[in-house]
Amino acid sequence: MIVKIGDKYFDSLEQPILLILGDGEKSSLSNMGEQKKFCSFPEGSNIKEIKDFMNVPDKIMELVNYDDEIDYSEESGI
Repeated sequence: MIVKIGDKYFDSLEQPILLILGDGEKSSLSNMGEQKKFCSFPEGSNIKEIKDFMNVPDKIMELVNYDDEIDYSEESGI
């Protein structure tokens, strides 16, 4: 699992990640189907900014399958 908070990415292979979900999030997550991304944001947020926030680089999306070791060095661009 990779989690994006602000502009930083965290990987559960590198450190524990705990998600505490409310009933609304649990319901939304159970109905995701094939989708790989879920975003929770404050009420009244700008939809364009949320869409921009959710536009994750392909390199990150490829790493979700853990086919490769994740490179967190500055050179990797993550």
